[in-house]
Amino acid sequence: MIRKKLRQFKCLTLKLLRLKDNAHSIALGFTVGLLINFVPSFGIGPVISTACAKIFKGNPFAGLVGGVSLIWAFPFFFYLNLVVGHLFYPIDVIAPSVHTVDSTSQALGVGLQLGKAFFTGMLINIPIFGILTYTIMNSVVKRFRGTMLTFVQRKWNL
Repeated sequence: MIRKKLRQFKCLTLKLLRLKDNAHSIALGFTVGLLINFVPSFGIGPVISTACAKIFKGNPFAGLVGGVSLIWAFPFFFYLNLVVGHLFYPIDVIAPSVHTVDSTSQALGVGLQLGKAFFTGMLINIPIFGILTYTIMNSVVKRFRGTMLTFVQRKWNL
């Protein structure tokens, strides 16, 4: 199973490096696709990644690869959004009593606080990770595309 996943990763990497597009378009598509993982997409993240990459004039296949590459890390990104949002909007959780009348309103209040913290964290994390990912991906594709393609194609035996 691990070998199959590594072969799929190698295939996607080769397809990404062989794209006949400029470094800016590939890096932009990959970045936009990757950033969709910070937003709850309820299973249609790869489709949204491809469409958003096309809207922002990036490479749609690079957007798909970016969206699929870290789809497994969504729980980490979700938690990161909550942690960063909690820095700006602290969440006050009071242990509700079982027999209180307003336990529903307390639960609703805590849910709204969590939502506000998550949304704020998402709005902060997306630009930060977007700039970092674009900068790294653009420089890697510009400088090391040929070297990486040769390495992955010849030396990376699976």
